[in-house]
Amino acid sequence: MIQFDEKHPEFKGFTAYYLNELFPALQVKELDRLAAYKKLRKWGPLAVMGVVVTGILLFLRFRHFMIPIISLIAAGFFYWGLREHFLKEVRSQTKNHLVSGICKFIGWQFSEKLEAPPDLTPLVENGLLPKRYDRLKFEDKMWGNAHGADFEAFECHMEREDKDSDGDSNWVTVFQGSIMALDFHRKFLGRTVVLRDKGFFNRKKKAGMSRVGLVDPKFEKIFEAYGTDQVEARYLLTPTFMQRLVDLENSVDGKNIRFAFLDDLLLIAVETPNRFEAGSMRIPITDPKRTQDILDEVGAVYNVVDGLVKPQSRSSST
Repeated sequence: MIQFDEKHPEFKGFTAYYLNELFPALQVKELDRLAAYKKLRKWGPLAVMGVVVTGILLFLRFRHFMIPIISLIAAGFFYWGLREHFLKEVRSQTKNHLVSGICKFIGWQFSEKLEAPPDLTPLVENGLLPKRYDRLKFEDKMWGNAHGADFEAFECHMEREDKDSDGDSNWVTVFQGSIMALDFHRKFLGRTVVLRDKGFFNRKKKAGMSRVGLVDPKFEKIFEAYGTDQVEARYLLTPTFMQRLVDLENSVDGKNIRFAFLDDLLLIAVETPNRFEAGSMRIPITDPKRTQDILDEVGAVYNVVDGLVKPQSRSSST
């Protein structure tokens, strides 16, 4: 029997919603997944055999020891490309159906494509993102309201172009992960930036800010905090809130989470693999874990908001 974790009030009744609204279409997608693998089993071996035979003929002709090695590598890439081709549509449709369905249930929205590129300047200027990059890609935007705070998140891929001695270009990933922004509709008094502890590289004085000591030694070892208002920074960076940021990082299988309080925003950058993907295509589309993983990510966002906006504060302001 399928039963999702509905510990957040916003998730109450989700299991019934899933069974009635999401599960039937997932069953259809599961048939599509099986059909795609059937095609792969039919055409994959033939394609690989064709590449290998070509490699053998080239080896017999040129007698170079690298030809068999290159042929095997090429056969592997060819098989992988064929697999991605057959499963691409199923994967995309499954992701859209699941993420859009979950967002609809909690009153959020989701789009695979962004209408306009977001402004990354505040994140770059405050050390949350690298300063040098030459190419940007955005996808998978999710937005809505979380306990009174407006929430927005999207995936970002930043690349830098390096050139070798011959002038050939080489694109290097400098950031791949998730960017999140939470608007609390109340202006923070100062500016607080929390970076991953990089030792010597973070010890240089931040412009207009001084080092903020964290209460819990555990987080003092992981992060370095800077602020223009020491009192506000200590008020914001409680052990409970810091733990919820770490929990958010874990929920998205991320690393090196860093964040900043600027004006009325909490900006978060965390390095992650592709989020909200449909998961492995080797397991059934109807596997509840696919859905629970997305619910856990959404729940982690609510936890971060609750770490700053206490329930009594929300109730007293309404």
